[in-house]
Amino acid sequence: MNGQMKRYRESLAMMPEPIMLSQCPQIKLDLRGLMEYAKRNGKKVIELTEEEKKLFIQ
Repeated sequence: MNGQMKRYRESLAMMPEPIMLSQCPQIKLDLRGLMEYAKRNGKKVIELTEEEKKLFIQ
């Protein structure tokens, strides 16, 4: 085993366990509304503030 493969396996061993989807909180996002809001205001979705984005999270 070369050094690169050894480092790869060591990094895998140090990784935390994956988070299952069932463990994630259920959040609903009105993506269509968010995109329409940004378009009405002449912005891209990425340019909206966090407060503006929070309006579309249920």
